[in-house]
Amino acid sequence: MSYMALYRTWRPQRFSEVVGQEKTVRALQNALQQGRISHAYLFSGPRGTGKTSIAKIVARAVNCAHPDQGEPCNKCPACVDILQGNFMDVIEIDAASNRGIDEIRDLREKVRMLPAQGKKKVYIIDEVHMLTTEAFNALLKTLEEPPDSVIFILATTELQKIPATILSRCQSYHFRRLTAEEIVERLKKVALSNHMTVSAEALELIARRANGGLRDALSALDQVYSYKGSEIDKNAVLDVLGLVDDIYLSRLMEAVFSRNVGMVIEMLGQALKEGKEVQQIAREAVLYLRDLLVYSLLGAEAEFAVVTDSARPYLDKLRNKTEPAQIIKALNLLMSGADRLRFSEGNRFQLEMAFLELLALPGAKQPVETRTTQKATRTESPRPAKKAPSAAAEEKAKVRRTAGGDDKSVAQDWTRLLALVKEKKIPTHALLAQGKLLGYKDQVVTIGFKKAYKFHKEKLEEEANAGILEESAKEVWGRSTAVKLVYLEDDAVQDPLVKKALDVFGEDIVEIKE
Repeated sequence: MSYMALYRTWRPQRFSEVVGQEKTVRALQNALQQGRISHAYLFSGPRGTGKTSIAKIVARAVNCAHPDQGEPCNKCPACVDILQGNFMDVIEIDAASNRGIDEIRDLREKVRMLPAQGKKKVYIIDEVHMLTTEAFNALLKTLEEPPDSVIFILATTELQKIPATILSRCQSYHFRRLTAEEIVERLKKVALSNHMTVSAEALELIARRANGGLRDALSALDQVYSYKGSEIDKNAVLDVLGLVDDIYLSRLMEAVFSRNVGMVIEMLGQALKEGKEVQQIAREAVLYLRDLLVYSLLGAEAEFAVVTDSARPYLDKLRNKTEPAQIIKALNLLMSGADRLRFSEGNRFQLEMAFLELLALPGAKQPVETRTTQKATRTESPRPAKKAPSAAAEEKAKVRRTAGGDDKSVAQDWTRLLALVKEKKIPTHALLAQGKLLGYKDQVVTIGFKKAYKFHKEKLEEEANAGILEESAKEVWGRSTAVKLVYLEDDAVQDPLVKKALDVFGEDIVEIKE
């Protein structure tokens, strides 16, 4: 016998097996027991919460030869045929594929026929919100005055798209998301039945990421089981599902709120090298910020989406360093960035820019840290004020800069330019840091980029960033200065000044080290 997915194997066959949805189950079971079945039901709610499963239980119960307190026996010929999908009077329709008026007209014609096998003919229409306006209008009259032998069960994940005229003709039941505890309990039973050893952290992680959908949780467990075997821990779940560890998220957000540019870029690169998707990193970071916000407001009463007990110390530390208003701004920025990533084909630079925008938020309690500033903090000591340079010394410096300068003077100018840009806008500084200062001549500063950093060069050429760059260059060289951005591999570097700099110093003129 072929393998059956866990979510199909563990689909509830009786009302007593349904997880959650107690109010809906009680109402339907009482109606079946008392013979007060409506002609039309509308089941709405998130995916994987039991809408179709309960619809099929109702279909068996109304056709069962030996129902017991509203429950189907699942043993009589009608129940067995429905379970096997061979019962002619239970018709499942996918409205996403059969959404036109012609399909509904055909349905209206067949509704008039009496049941061929059972007591009732049951139509289960899934994703009913996908029907066209004309199809809804065609269905309307049938719902209003259906034959006594017909029951309609409509299911949808988007209740707001159902016309009011349809809603008023159905008994409506809303299916809630399951709690993490309810999902964990069912996963424990599934694991025990399939001889799996699953750690508590792994179960909790799967349950939280299922977002209230038991089917999603069972599918995730099935996926990890297929890859890792019967021994499943938290790392196995993170690896197979491509999720980001909450400890990693804690360290990343600590770097963000400490405004540590170097650490943020390094950690994003590390996650991408491990095969994590940019969209997933952004989504997980959004959930972490949500947990931080809720914890900042509610304290111990907060319910977390991604944070586990092992990451709680980090959360306490961040809670003391941030304000709720600051977290809300960060959430809005990161959610916008995550939305942009959906259409950027996994662009790493878009991910970096999304996080660098967070570093530019006002209200951070610590100064910006980079590898360069960290080095300066460790090594700098008070120095006596320098004497004003003589006219001869100033002239020598001018000649040196015009000719391309030595590596020390170029490095000093580059470091100062980076620092000034960073003070004005951190994302612009992050873009500029990937370039190389080639030299200064005729009031033009030339900065080179390898073609691998095309994105950085093009972003710097945008009006806002170019303005910041020219303003900072003016402060470094003390006069009206233009900035020229070139590719190191292009013919543009054949400019005599640039060529000389490359010949003397090579492409790696400036290298900022720890």
